[in-house]
Amino acid sequence: MNPFPPASRSASPARVYWTAFIGLFFDYYDLYLFVYLEKVLAAQFALSPAASNALQFTGLAGVGVGALGFGYLADRFGRGRMMLAVFGVYALGIAGLSLARDYPSLLVFRLVASLALGAEWGISHAFMSEHVDRERRYRFAAWLQFAILGGLLAALLSRFVLPVVGWRWLFAASIVPVAVLSAVRGRWLAAATAEEGAKVGDGKSEIGKRRSVIGIGRAVRENLPAFLRCFGIASLTIASGTVNVFFAKELPQSPVYTVFFWANIAPGMLLGAWVVRRAGVRRALLGYAVALVALSAFAWTSAWEGRKLAFAFALPLLNGIPFGLMGAYFNEVFGAYRTMLSGAAYNLGRILAGFAPVLITGLGLNAGGHYFLFTAALGLAVLVIGLWIHEPARHS
Repeated sequence: MNPFPPASRSASPARVYWTAFIGLFFDYYDLYLFVYLEKVLAAQFALSPAASNALQFTGLAGVGVGALGFGYLADRFGRGRMMLAVFGVYALGIAGLSLARDYPSLLVFRLVASLALGAEWGISHAFMSEHVDRERRYRFAAWLQFAILGGLLAALLSRFVLPVVGWRWLFAASIVPVAVLSAVRGRWLAAATAEEGAKVGDGKSEIGKRRSVIGIGRAVRENLPAFLRCFGIASLTIASGTVNVFFAKELPQSPVYTVFFWANIAPGMLLGAWVVRRAGVRRALLGYAVALVALSAFAWTSAWEGRKLAFAFALPLLNGIPFGLMGAYFNEVFGAYRTMLSGAAYNLGRILAGFAPVLITGLGLNAGGHYFLFTAALGLAVLVIGLWIHEPARHS
């Protein structure tokens, strides 16, 4: 069964892409900005370590809840509608953060902003997959992941602009482009949501009929094996990316190296899209897993003094392969409630991956370079999942 209706004739791929990209870009910007401003906010609000950790946990919890809640609503009422709604939630959360006067208000608006981030990934990828034919779907999904470079913008502004304007304006700055995007794209999204209503809301499409019959509980049970595979791919590969927290210190602390470190993932994303097109998802993941184990073994056994720096630059390049394929692949393996299921698999995996540094430190793997054993173990786990994958049917 083809989970995708025919691509809309009124939606050009470029328009669909930029509509999805801008919102996701600034969501990533604010996500990483919160990380860079952790010490600044702790000093501003006199936060204890426990309060600061609670603030970070609230952000993670909000991502998961947003993926589930808004993903469900998007599947029921249309992805275009929810994309506009998420813009509103995002603007509310960021405006609240920029005006927060005490810890409780900071905590509440951190949660609100995180709801939007959790919703954005699943809805944006599902929306784009539905409006772009399969020949270009993986390529566009890889390009959409470039939105993670919002983290680079956060890094540069927190380094150079923060001392001039203060932290509040760094949050508030992202409201304007998202508001402009909402206004410019509003009319086209309204047309797109009308099409969605005809295909989904009235239950006339194949997926609409199926969703109206089976209910969410049955849909989850039927898709559980696929969900576990997607969740495993997300948690393991994002954990591999998170490991870079131990290698950033190996880089010379200059803007040039900061830009290079962030941008290095882009070629990997395009490589991932190309490999999927040529060999399929299964072989792309198997190749990634073997390469990750080999890279980890090299960094562990080599006597070369620059091996850690080389690992720090090679790892994000390599991780671009699974990052570039997840958005399209996750949307192909689910039928009913695929926005909710794909978004939840990615974001719940991201939450679990966020604990990777804690696990590495708790096991003492950060001492003496033993963290290379951790990335090798991640590669082996991805290898197992890759062997478990069955390629989805190819649809135009």
